[in-house]
Amino acid sequence: MGSALPVGREILIPGELTVAIDEGGIRTAGGMLPALIYTTDGLERHGQREMVFAVARTGAPAPGYPLTMARTVHRFAAEGRIVDAGDVSVFGRPGVDVDERVTGFVYADPPAALPSTVDLPRPPLVALPLLGGETAVVQRFGHARVLALLGAQERYYPHPWWFRPGRPPVLDDTEFRAATMLSRAPAYNLPFLRVVHDGDRLELSVSPGDLPSLREAMREAPDVCAYLPGLAGTPKTYVWAPGQTGPAAIVAPGGERATRLACNFVLIVRGAGAGGPDAQAPTARQVEDGFAVLLTGAMHARLLQAVEAGRPVEIGLPGGAVRAVAFRVADGAAPAAAAPGPDAVNALPPDLVNGVPAATTMAAGDLVGSARPAGGAGARSRDPARGRIVLLTSEEQLRQATTPAELGDFLDRTRRVVYQLFAGVRHHTEELMIEFRLAPNRPVAVRIMARPIAPPRELLVVLERQLQALPPPAIHYTEVAFQLHLPVR
Repeated sequence: MGSALPVGREILIPGELTVAIDEGGIRTAGGMLPALIYTTDGLERHGQREMVFAVARTGAPAPGYPLTMARTVHRFAAEGRIVDAGDVSVFGRPGVDVDERVTGFVYADPPAALPSTVDLPRPPLVALPLLGGETAVVQRFGHARVLALLGAQERYYPHPWWFRPGRPPVLDDTEFRAATMLSRAPAYNLPFLRVVHDGDRLELSVSPGDLPSLREAMREAPDVCAYLPGLAGTPKTYVWAPGQTGPAAIVAPGGERATRLACNFVLIVRGAGAGGPDAQAPTARQVEDGFAVLLTGAMHARLLQAVEAGRPVEIGLPGGAVRAVAFRVADGAAPAAAAPGPDAVNALPPDLVNGVPAATTMAAGDLVGSARPAGGAGARSRDPARGRIVLLTSEEQLRQATTPAELGDFLDRTRRVVYQLFAGVRHHTEELMIEFRLAPNRPVAVRIMARPIAPPRELLVVLERQLQALPPPAIHYTEVAFQLHLPVR
């Protein structure tokens, strides 16, 4: 976080409500982002958490909507209408003074440090504007799903706490509704629930104070019901958008090797094993950015009994990647994701394939400096023909130098060159190692090795020339180097 310089304090209701306006910097993927931070002072006396509205500076006049929203929330709080993390406010008609597309706000917990001059008794709520259909998706499918998409858009974990006027929407409401499996199921919004995928376990947890609400929801739930949880405070969070073909996640700085992934929904279906020999066995499988869990009636009864009693339970599943569904009562609130240090940048590329950026979402596997076998929690099936990557420069250099889309396109073109040249050619090579060194305003530098036997020399010469002739990805600031290992049997 950059330093905060006090700009002033607006008295909205004398003796009741003020708003401090600070000028600060937010460390983002693109560097320090100048922002105005509006912090309320006066909501707490009505039981409402104070609020923070952070707006990126664009050169336009300072926005007034945080002051208007502060008055509105104060009025509602005085009437006993309180909002908390996971809640959403919907506008009657779109628009605030800095962006006419805003249709509402979603509320979330703040980062570990805020550049604000207000000393608050408890952490405030961050109020994030939503655009167009984002508000409707939050209402129907849960705030965690949209916050994860915002985190992927800004490359900031777990989600940005500021609003960037003019940003593109993270989803299209119509497309999202048509694509998600949750459109066919009733859903309960339970922002106090935490759902975490950890290896072969799926864990549900709540704090003691929220047990009554979970009990009520589970008693009333139909046989097929989706539960929409809050943020779990894990180093990784599943993310999903229509058209995505495999599991993907956004990752906190330093969390690449973590095994615990937050889920944005759990769909529970009871009645497995009933209806004859063709009935489906109980199972749990990862789908979109959550899990679908199929339980027998007895299994669901055990889970409900554990929730009623407030005691832990672990229900074994006979097969599949997830071997158990567990429930526990957490000691307190969900732990916050580790705050980055002063030099850390929440700027992981939005997609990793075998450790290398390649598309517009982040694969659930790790970003590593040396290739490792796929597998473990969150790993997705890999196409052997895509090969594997070994990074020769640091991950941070790679992030600074190019974008996932640019590098992914370059790697795809490389694979096409190799496989087209080797198609129909007699050779005894099993694997090629192609080492690239890329730098700003410099041609592609290539080194090729093979095992166990090199391909015919004339083929190798042509391959080297074609790879050197490839248009390089846009490279900025620094040189990057990596190896692409491709099978060519």
